[in-house]
Amino acid sequence: MRDKIQILKSYILIFALLFSASFFAQDISYLEYLRTDLQKQKRDIIDETMGLSDDEANIFWPIYSKYESELDQINGEKLSLIKDYAQNYYKLSDELAVHLANKKHELDTNRSELLWSYYNKLESELNPIDAAMFYQVESQLLMLIDVQVAGEIPIIKKPKSN
Repeated sequence: MRDKIQILKSYILIFALLFSASFFAQDISYLEYLRTDLQKQKRDIIDETMGLSDDEANIFWPIYSKYESELDQINGEKLSLIKDYAQNYYKLSDELAVHLANKKHELDTNRSELLWSYYNKLESELNPIDAAMFYQVESQLLMLIDVQVAGEIPIIKKPKSN
């Protein structure tokens, strides 16, 4: 188990380094490329960490694929939200600030609920330990991605008063 934790830490470090490119200053299409690449890396990390038997893998991966598909929809909406923010960064209105905050909250809630629903599916289809392992590893990877993305997006600035 210690080896798997070390492998996970190594993957997370590589994952973080690959994800640390500056989003805001560069073309947002780079984010779209990273999304595809990161999905593969996440699968590799999960596969290595969970150490599923062939029978368990035959149950797990089709369920995970459905989860990924639904997560990708949420991530697509997050990417659109980032694009909207980037396009309006220098001319942010009160109304747009409220919209961005509400949409971010909605997407975070949707992702959290999605993860929980797939934990429950895996618990009933596979077993509680593997379901909890999925929940833990996926949560950690999502947090890592969130930290990297948040670190690259500038904080909203208040307009200068005259």
